[in-house]
Order: sequence, then C-alpha cells, then structure tokens
Amino acid sequence: MKSLQPDGPVPSGPQPTDQEPENQEPADDGRQWAGDPYDEGDETLPDDPAVAARFSAPGGEEAWLERIADGTLIGWLRDPSGQVYRYSDADAWAVDVDDAGMAPSGGGSPTDEQPEVDDLPKDGAEPDGGGQGGELPDEFRK
Repeated sequence: MKSLQPDGPVPSGPQPTDQEPENQEPADDGRQWAGDPYDEGDETLPDDPAVAARFSAPGGEEAWLERIADGTLIGWLRDPSGQVYRYSDADAWAVDVDDAGMAPSGGGSPTDEQPEVDDLPKDGAEPDGGGQGGELPDEFRK
C-alpha cells in the first residue's frame, strides 16, 4: 500500500481540534474582575446617596454598592486604570471585593450603621428595648 505524503511542510506544535464551541475553554482576556466592563460613563459615583457601601484597596481599586429604587443591588468597581465594571450579581461583586482585599471606606445611610458605644443604654438593656427572653419592659405591659 502506498502512503500519501502531504504537499508542503508538515505542521508542528498543537493542532486545532474539532471540538464544539461549548466544549472549548473560554479565551482568557486577562481581566481579573467578574463584572462586565462598563464604558457608558453614567455610573453612580461612590459618594452618591444611593450608595450603600464603599470599599477601596491600596492598589487604587475602588468599589461601591448601589441600591436602586426597586431595592435591587448593583455593584460597581473601578480598577487603577479607571476602567469601571458593573455587577448585576451582588454576590459576585462581594467576592471580587473580598478577593482584592478591599476595606470599607464609607457609604451607607445612618440607619445602616451600628450604634456607637456612647449611644447604647446605660442600664444594660438591649438597644432594641427588649428585656431578657424577649419580654417587654414593665412600662409597655397592660
């Protein structure tokens, strides 16, 4: 039996496979953030009153969490180059913020804050006015 030799040079190195697109590994674009790049320029700014939390990192990264009118949380992240990323999944935003080692840098409304030590009752009562076992204080009983 006669073997056929290919015309031209024989290719070396990895050869393309006939895998279906869904079975191929996605291309690595080098981006470390899970959010979608956002280039509209109309993102909420970190000092906006709708911002529920702000975080920053020593490397210049900045992140903030916005609560829109219907209660939905939108995460935002700005990398040191100025590129903004938008997160529709607040959990993915939180993972990226945590993985980047960001620390709280403000945000939130006064109702979101914990009471200062000086604001706590002096008589040892719970801040919500409850007594032991969840019973109401005597002045609220009939």
